[in-house]
Amino acid sequence: MSDKEGKIRGFFAQFLDMEAGDIDSGANLRDDLEMDSTETLEFIVALEKEFSIKISDGEVTNRHSVFDVVKTVEGKLG
Repeated sequence: MSDKEGKIRGFFAQFLDMEAGDIDSGANLRDDLEMDSTETLEFIVALEKEFSIKISDGEVTNRHSVFDVVKTVEGKLG
């Protein structure tokens, strides 16, 4: 796991009040982590602030797993 991925998964854990080790890369945001659309949007806004990036609406609606979100953020960070 890269440093960026670890930081992003840690951010998931903090946001969801879980342990980082409990956040699986393949976890589905809705089905496994029980994030509704409002929580997902709030999470994306928090990610944008935390990492000083901008994620478009299309990028948000097409992300279904922790892995998808990690790859999107890593791509923005370069």
